[in-house]
Amino acid sequence: MTLTVETGAIVSGANSYVSRADAIAYASDRGVALADSTATDAILIKAASYLESYRNKFKGELVSRDQPLAWPRYSAVIEGFAWGHDEIPRQVINAQLAVLLEINAGDDPFNPTPVVGPVTEKTVAGAVTVRYASGTSSKVKKTRASDAIIALMLPRSGLMAVRA
Repeated sequence: MTLTVETGAIVSGANSYVSRADAIAYASDRGVALADSTATDAILIKAASYLESYRNKFKGELVSRDQPLAWPRYSAVIEGFAWGHDEIPRQVINAQLAVLLEINAGDDPFNPTPVVGPVTEKTVAGAVTVRYASGTSSKVKKTRASDAIIALMLPRSGLMAVRA
């Protein structure tokens, strides 16, 4: 599949917010080598697809019902700044790049690896060995860099802390 970059002009067939060259430069700045090939394009497309899973949750409204990606948007205010309906916010680009690095490192953003607590093992002499988690549950790891960036583009839930 050909990589087609969305610029804010609602590019027909767009499937990424980031070009291969920009992705390679971003990764290189962080000590990660990406191939200058369609393999990197495929990872970029998968990263953009992950962002698309938030399509209906992002701040603002779609500019066109037929636009291929979730951005650009009308009325998008991120970190206190309004973004034009013909712009791709830097947070969107940074989120795709963060997901790209996570996928390249072997993480599947659609199926994150659960964090499992310590395991307890008990053996009954001669017959049975039982292994179980000593905690009450396991939880999904939520420490990915992309999660923090994506959260900037989502409306708040309405809950906030008020300090007096």
